[in-house]
Amino acid sequence: MSWLDYNTVSRSQYLSTVLSHLRIDALSEVVQREWFQGLPPNDKSVVVQGLYKSMPRFFKPRLGMTKEEMIIFIEATAENPGSLYSSVCYSPQAEKVYKLCSPPAELHKVGTLVSPDNDMYIAGGQVPLKNSKTNHSKASKLQAIFRTVNFFYWFDAQQNTWIPKTPMLFVRVKPSLVCCEGYIYAIGGDSVGGELNRRTVERYDTEKDEWTMVSPLPCAWQWNAAVVVHDCIYVMAHNLTYCYFPKSGTWVEMAMRQTSRCFASAAAFGDKIFYIGGLHIGSNSSIRLPTNTVDGSSVTVEVYDVNKNEWKMAANIPAKRYSDPCVRAVVISNSFCVFIRETHMNERAKYAIYQYD
Repeated sequence: MSWLDYNTVSRSQYLSTVLSHLRIDALSEVVQREWFQGLPPNDKSVVVQGLYKSMPRFFKPRLGMTKEEMIIFIEATAENPGSLYSSVCYSPQAEKVYKLCSPPAELHKVGTLVSPDNDMYIAGGQVPLKNSKTNHSKASKLQAIFRTVNFFYWFDAQQNTWIPKTPMLFVRVKPSLVCCEGYIYAIGGDSVGGELNRRTVERYDTEKDEWTMVSPLPCAWQWNAAVVVHDCIYVMAHNLTYCYFPKSGTWVEMAMRQTSRCFASAAAFGDKIFYIGGLHIGSNSSIRLPTNTVDGSSVTVEVYDVNKNEWKMAANIPAKRYSDPCVRAVVISNSFCVFIRETHMNERAKYAIYQYD
């Protein structure tokens, strides 16, 4: 708006023409609001007229056009009683929730990935059989029969729709998805193929739209978390950590954690890997509830230094109450944060974001 302030009287008549060449909706909603509210009162009528001529949906940024960093939830609890899940994204800056197109065919228990280029993918999961009977009411014990799939979709943010890509080579439930050196890796996940299939790892070439097998995991895990640091893939489950080197195609066992947990969330930030929450696992692989849990969910945080190859305990998650699995390790605005639900699932949802210092 410095251009308009330079000579408001003579340049106001050209405002509509100038704005027609600007991507107003590419600005974050927060910036739009501050920009509009900061204009001189006597210029607002001119500005509003120009804005609405060039961009009728001003203050309503179209999905995929915002520059805000958002947290994606592919399987959020649906408001509609007839649906199991809905897909949303949350903007911490605008403090607003935007709805996404839900995955097709009632697909759920998928692996999710947002690439460095801000492309969003989902892989694997389960779909209900068409002839199965489904009853989502609490009083009924009837459940749908699901089929495990190898589907792979890319999200077209401009059209708010999921575009099918070449399916994976194996069916998987909740595989870990990471992007490393321009390729997408689908790692482990539960499947109908038993232990051997849970060890499989495959790589996707986005340019060729094809999958190829790579070296399998050293262990068969149903639950794992994976992150990328310095072009290496770190996979974690229980108290184990393995590092995959794509150039040599080899797995190397790294330092062990002090606690054994599953369903945990992990995120890489700088040279550190944060492994948070989850459920504790006993020596016999059964879930147990130690003293450092809240409502049966772990509040433990461990941090791995990739340069020193060592894990250290960090401050616990600062929450008095939350329900697993709604705790996520995320990097927002160049800061490591924890997004968490602080209320029980049968209570009104209350969420919070804590920044790690």
